[in-house]
Amino acid sequence: CSRYRISAGDAGVTSGLSGALGVQLGPRALRLAGLLEAAPRRTVTLEELWSLWAQADPASAGSPARRADLAKAIEQLAALDLVKPSVKRDTTAKPHLPVRLTLPATAPTASAATIALGIAWRPEMAWVPGTRLTLGQVEQMQRVNLWLRDRSTDTDVLPLRERSLEVLGNEKALDRLLTTGVFAEGRLTLKHLRTFRTHPPLASVKLGNGPVLLVVENDDTFFSIREVLTRLAHGPGLVGYVAWGSGGAFEASVRTCGDLPGVERVSYFGDLDADGFRIPTSAAETAAREGLPPVSPTTRLYESLLATGAHIPGQVPVAPEQAKTLTRWLSGSSCGQEAEDSGTLIAERAAELLVAGIRIPQEAVNLTLLTQLTADPDTTWLANL
Repeated sequence: CSRYRISAGDAGVTSGLSGALGVQLGPRALRLAGLLEAAPRRTVTLEELWSLWAQADPASAGSPARRADLAKAIEQLAALDLVKPSVKRDTTAKPHLPVRLTLPATAPTASAATIALGIAWRPEMAWVPGTRLTLGQVEQMQRVNLWLRDRSTDTDVLPLRERSLEVLGNEKALDRLLTTGVFAEGRLTLKHLRTFRTHPPLASVKLGNGPVLLVVENDDTFFSIREVLTRLAHGPGLVGYVAWGSGGAFEASVRTCGDLPGVERVSYFGDLDADGFRIPTSAAETAAREGLPPVSPTTRLYESLLATGAHIPGQVPVAPEQAKTLTRWLSGSSCGQEAEDSGTLIAERAAELLVAGIRIPQEAVNLTLLTQLTADPDTTWLANL
């Protein structure tokens, strides 16, 4: 039987793992594989690769063997079909290196399963060998395994990103793992790691006793909406709180929504652009996953935003399928079939704008327009929150 093993030589890395793939995978190559899995794009340039290698092998800085070590790691990963090196090479030094790597879609592999079977896991981690994990996840779980070996009897408790940096060497690694099967029932828990997720503050103002938290992406529009709702003689209707989402911060601060008394649902209003859709989509997924009030679009305000015609061209065009995915959140509504149908039309029109490289900032629904839209209690946008 041929051997597949992690070479000895790095503290905390097990050697002598057996399998039938006939490839030696060094510990630095294993760490590099994990970093490549987290890469934002499926193509990694040589410049980006050097940055990742510095994280995978920090001790190699200044070493004359650094380039040869990277070449060896690439060769090992390529032999396992974990990367595809480009034909074009950087020939400025020897050994020659590929100018880019193409990465396959991240998925569980036989390589990962073989490695997992060869590691002595602590009782808390006994689920790992029987779970379909990627190579990077196995490497991360091995780090957790070693941390538990050395620190399981300690009593310190740290916020999530502080613990993530300590255990996994990257402050955002646990954020990414939380949405994977690693944290499924009967597997790794935050309690095992003696950590917790902090709730970033959500800047909110209580205006009434309604069940709706209205979240606005940008600060000027937040001011205008709060101003209009404060002036209303008949009160803010269903709105109990209005909050400033602070752009992408709402993806995390959405967890604070559950701390506001009386809030049953969240209505969101943002820019008509790629980030303006990505933010509430991500927040809505977090809310659904964690049993928080649902996050839905403020349909009538989006209708009004489209009607302004305040188009700003020159944006990077979005591919049609990606545009449909980004705008799908707009078609969801917790306010009945009419609002849902309207949301579907808004989503279609918004997708067309993305494909055309056009955005509409929410500031087009300004204080003057909001005052007009709110004047008649029978037709106000507040009626279908």
